[in-house]
Amino acid sequence: MWQRRRDIGVKYKNVTPEPLRDYIYEVNTGRYNDPLGPSFDSLVKSAEKKMLDPYQTIIDSSSRPNSDVNALLSKFEDWLAKKDASYLDAALKKVGN
Repeated sequence: MWQRRRDIGVKYKNVTPEPLRDYIYEVNTGRYNDPLGPSFDSLVKSAEKKMLDPYQTIIDSSSRPNSDVNALLSKFEDWLAKKDASYLDAALKKVGN
């Protein structure tokens, strides 16, 4: 389930406009040291710390979407405003094509 959710994430991130995709990857890298999200091993360890069945916990969490996408995206505007002109120019060119 973890791998399947990760594959679906890649599929939909690939159709997300690049500035937003870059932001999501940066947030995930900051949180999990991985642009696609937490590793399988980190999820197992997290569940075990909480004395939960790690495999059932991963299956359960993999079947749910992000519960608050608005919170995830709330700092996108600030992030984008900090980008230099060359990044913004390149992003606009890609969106226009």
